[in-house]
Amino acid sequence: MSVANGKPVPIEKFSECPEDRKKHDAEIMEPKESRIQEMISNELQGQMQEIRQDILELVNNRMNCMVSDILQRMDKETSSESKDIVDSEKYSNRSKPTKGDTLPNKKFLPRNSVLTDLYEIKHIRAIYNLIISVLILLLIHTAVYDIRTTGTPDFALGTIQKGFAKFSIVFYVWSLMAASTSGVYAAFCYWATRRAQWEPKSFARKIWDYGALLSFIVYEIIFIILPTRSVLKEDLPIASSLIILMEQTRMVMKTHAFVRTVAPRFLSYKPHSEMTAPNPPDFSKFIYFMFAPTLIYQDSYPRTKKIRWNFVLVNFAEVATVIVFVGLLYQRLLQPTFEDFGTQPIEVGMLALNITTSITPGILLFVSGFYLLLHSWMNACAEILRFSDKMFYKDWWNSKSYRTYYRTWNIVVHDWLYTFIYKDMYEIVTSRNKTASTLMVFFISAIFHEYILSFTFRFFYPVMLTLFGGIGIGLTAMKSSGNVFIWFSLLLGNGMIASLYCMEYFARVNCPPSRDDFLDLVIPRTWTCIFK
Repeated sequence: MSVANGKPVPIEKFSECPEDRKKHDAEIMEPKESRIQEMISNELQGQMQEIRQDILELVNNRMNCMVSDILQRMDKETSSESKDIVDSEKYSNRSKPTKGDTLPNKKFLPRNSVLTDLYEIKHIRAIYNLIISVLILLLIHTAVYDIRTTGTPDFALGTIQKGFAKFSIVFYVWSLMAASTSGVYAAFCYWATRRAQWEPKSFARKIWDYGALLSFIVYEIIFIILPTRSVLKEDLPIASSLIILMEQTRMVMKTHAFVRTVAPRFLSYKPHSEMTAPNPPDFSKFIYFMFAPTLIYQDSYPRTKKIRWNFVLVNFAEVATVIVFVGLLYQRLLQPTFEDFGTQPIEVGMLALNITTSITPGILLFVSGFYLLLHSWMNACAEILRFSDKMFYKDWWNSKSYRTYYRTWNIVVHDWLYTFIYKDMYEIVTSRNKTASTLMVFFISAIFHEYILSFTFRFFYPVMLTLFGGIGIGLTAMKSSGNVFIWFSLLLGNGMIASLYCMEYFARVNCPPSRDDFLDLVIPRTWTCIFK
């Protein structure tokens, strides 16, 4: 018996019919072949599916790598651009003007001084360490020289002591000047609170306002005259005179900035408007401003969270080191060269030789004064007061024009000149005349510089006024003169200033005056001394 189509079929039946037997075998083989084909087809489809998945995975990984690489490059470029933007904002000194016809105002930001940031670079730090090493060797050489010549090391302390003599008088005069500025605050508050009792635009209010302005001008004049008289009366030496006159100038600029900034709040107030009535700033804000290392008044400044006392000590140590270095420069390089001036006639060859000889000490005095005042002293005071905007200067040493140099050399004074001289002249007085405003800035700056130098040395010798106030104004018209030219002119100019001032100073020491009147202070004795 057999099976066909699921039913048993007798064997005898197939044996009796061969055709039925063949048909029966074909029916049995057909399902087997279809199953084999189906199995092969399924196998091929599975392999193709695996191949397709492998290809897709490979392409996907490759695309991910490419996209990741592109994103990384974009991140680097974006971070670089954002860093440039941050750096540009960090060293920006002006905010955008609130009105289209006004100039931008001073902007305070938390930031370090340029040299403080540069010291974080190991190459610049190595140069700083080299300078410290050279100064140590200079002190050792000075000690050996003093021991061989005088028997005891001096380190120019005798010269420094003479320069800062009568320091008790300096402190007394300075205390009186500082106390008088508190009177300015009290008088200002009295004016501001009492003016509201008169009607706006009334004659009584005008008298009150103009009377207050006149009183403030008289105070500023007296403030300039009395300390200067004390300098002359007490015959203070050079360094002591310089302290009084520079602090006097600083306080004049501070009080002017305070009054000029706060007074418009009261002058522009209208009682019938929706504006809130202004109040005078607290006395603590005024006192903080008087000691803060800025000449621009604001009710608040960016502050640091804590005081880094090690930073303060390092900067004060730098101040003391620079003072000793300046004393050594004077004692070893300037005094031996010029101390005999006024005892013999001047020759042109001698004059040229002394000027070229003074180039090295002149530029060293220039750089030392910058580092002492604008970096070390300012940073130490700012840190004690937690004043976080320490941009007291920019990279003036990279300047390619005098226009850039004047703007970056001393940011503290430049901010005051820009805000209260240039900006006021440009917006109020001259009706947007940049030339007249610029000339007024140079004129005011030259007056103050010559005033300090004249009463420090007790004679008027306008070398700086001629070089930087005269020739320098002409050079500002040049858009770019090159960094080499800037440094060459600074070397030559500071050499001439050091040489000519030293010659005149020692000529007045060695040569008796030929006249006893005001003209003796104006006419250089270097050129008019009569030799017997």
